[in-house]
Amino acid sequence: MRARPPTWLPAAVGVVAVLCLLAPWARSGRVDRSTIELLSSASALALWDGNDERLALAAWFLLPVLAAAAAVGAGWGTPRFSAACVLPIGPLMAMAWLAVVRSPFDARWGALAGTVTGLTATVLAALLLIRTREPAEGTT
Repeated sequence: MRARPPTWLPAAVGVVAVLCLLAPWARSGRVDRSTIELLSSASALALWDGNDERLALAAWFLLPVLAAAAAVGAGWGTPRFSAACVLPIGPLMAMAWLAVVRSPFDARWGALAGTVTGLTATVLAALLLIRTREPAEGTT
């Protein structure tokens, strides 16, 4: 019999990933910037057009909502709902990391920490969803 990880673990790691959005993600000049500062700087400098800006802002606001919903779902004892909320966090964080790495800024520790924790949350959520679909041992 294989041990199952706690059902709240993907939600907890997803919340940590979202908290990493407040960490330094990039350095411009002598200043480390979080994702909030990067988005506002990119908007102020008109580095993207309307659709790209709206997509980035929607994704940035979606991440905390997904993490909060996952945490609430874990607290309510609905691990499948919680895991489903966590699933998109990793890919969204990876896209944000790619945007930072491809930018002229130097990537900082928050970008890597956020991406690693986001992808970890996604993998844990996927494993949880797969494991909850398997029948219990001894049943047919």
